[in-house]
Amino acid sequence: MANLFTPGLELTAEKAIKLKEAGLYNLIIGVYSTNPEEHDQIRSVVGAHARALEAIRTALDAGLMVTMSCHIKSGQVDRILELYRLADELGVQELSIWEGMPRTPGEKLTLIEKEKILDIYRKINSAPSGPRIFANTYFEGQMLGCMAGRRWMHVAVDGSIRGCPYLKNSYASIKDVSLKDAWRALRHSQDFEGSVSHCPAQEIFG
Repeated sequence: MANLFTPGLELTAEKAIKLKEAGLYNLIIGVYSTNPEEHDQIRSVVGAHARALEAIRTALDAGLMVTMSCHIKSGQVDRILELYRLADELGVQELSIWEGMPRTPGEKLTLIEKEKILDIYRKINSAPSGPRIFANTYFEGQMLGCMAGRRWMHVAVDGSIRGCPYLKNSYASIKDVSLKDAWRALRHSQDFEGSVSHCPAQEIFG
C-alpha cells in the first residue's frame, strides 16, 4: 500500500482526483499546530496552515482516505488533544502522532511523556467514533519495533530509497529501478535486521 506524505501546499482538486484514480491508499498531510502562525513558522511559508487545511478538505471531497499528521517533541504532548479535535472537525480518518526529531537533548520526549502519548492512544481508540490515532510511540515501541526498512520503505522527493524519511542512507533510486527491486536493495543491505525497539533516527539526532 502506498502512502503519500505532503505539506498540502499545492494540492488541487484535479491532483486529488488523479491520486484517487491511481489507487493511493492514504494521503498524509502534516499539521504541526492548531495555531496558524506557529505552523507557518515551522513550514517557513506564510499561509501554510490554511493551505494544509484546505488540502485536507479537497482530498476528502475527492474520496481519498486522509490522515492528519503531527510531530511531538518534549513539552508538546498536551497539544495532541487540541490537534485531535481539529482532526475530528475536519473529518479525517486518522490522526498520526510521530515523535519529533530532537535537535537538542531538551526536545527529546521523556518516558513520562511517552506514557502520556500511550494513554491518549488507548483512550481515543477505545471510543466508538471519531478519527483513529496512530502513534509510533506504540507501534515502534512495544508492538512492532522500528518499522524502517522492515515493514516499509521511504521514497524521497529526489527518488532515493531510504528506510524512513529521517535516515539519510540511500539504497537505490526509484528513477532507475522498479519498486520491487528498490525493496530488495533495501532488504539486501542487511541494515534492517531483527527487531529494534527504539528509533535509530532519534539516536542520531538526539
